[in-house]
Amino acid sequence: MATLPEPIRLEIFAELARHFDALRWEEVSAPAATEMYDRFVKDPKIGGRLARFMPTEKIRPWIKDGPAKQYRRALEGVGPMAQMTAREYPGPQSVVRLAMGSGWTPRAQTLDVKPMRCLADGPDGESTFITWGPMSGLQGMVWHACLRRAESESQLITIAVTKPNTAPLPDDDWHLALSLATTLRARCEQVTYTVSRKATAGLRSV
Repeated sequence: MATLPEPIRLEIFAELARHFDALRWEEVSAPAATEMYDRFVKDPKIGGRLARFMPTEKIRPWIKDGPAKQYRRALEGVGPMAQMTAREYPGPQSVVRLAMGSGWTPRAQTLDVKPMRCLADGPDGESTFITWGPMSGLQGMVWHACLRRAESESQLITIAVTKPNTAPLPDDDWHLALSLATTLRARCEQVTYTVSRKATAGLRSV
């Protein structure tokens, strides 16, 4: 099979970004996502084009492990799909403020992904390592909190579990998150973190 040319890869990313935007992909359940992967494989603009460059059985994993995973990071303004989406999260500044309080700001140069995380500074000179994401990403957040705790016994650590609306997390989920955070001597917060349309949504490019 021929190598997938970069211009075509970006065009397919942009096509998938349009679908993900319309579907509100970050809220799609696993069964619904499985159904959509099958549709994408059959879509002439997606699977039809990819079939020229890879075996049919590899198209679904390519979509699932590539663009589909990158889309959530794109909503945070990170990665190759970030300029292709019409929607976005409020960003690190917002999640840090909601989790830590007014006066806290993220250090932009420390921002990292998988999961989203950074260092943030408080108004009185204190700092925290903060990681955030949905409940489905708790394992990754806890792991990076563990790594940070192993590096420093005194570092303030915050795990912010994000949710799409003001309804609290289910009791079992919240109890698990709190228990794991307590084990690490970390703070744990629920943060309402909602995607909205970009003001320049009509200016997307590939």
